Amino acid sequence: MVGDAVTVTKDDRLASTLLALGDIPYEDAKEMSSAHIISLYQWDHHPHRKADGGPDEAWNLTPRFIGAHRWKTAKIDQPAMAKDRRIKAKWALHNLRMAAK
Repeated sequence: MVGDAVTVTKDDRLASTLLALGDIPYEDAKEMSSAHIISLYQWDHHPHRKADGGPDEAWNLTPRFIGAHRWKTAKIDQPAMAKDRRIKAKWALHNLRMAAK
């Protein structure tokens, strides 16, 4: 048994962990290689976005199926970043007006 554990690669372990998320049906997964399974996922910086200085640390990365990651980026992250930019611009204008008084 101990010898078998040595032959399991990091890619195999990562692929099995990703399969546990349940995005890929079991019968389909049996026909895929570990590399193929891994290629279907992207790493989402959550809860701290990369654009906001979020680190590339394990606690800040969430594996997401490619479609789900694209949807979250388009519908949640980008609108939130646009709102942040609007607030910063209004705050800067406010500070300029206060400084002019």
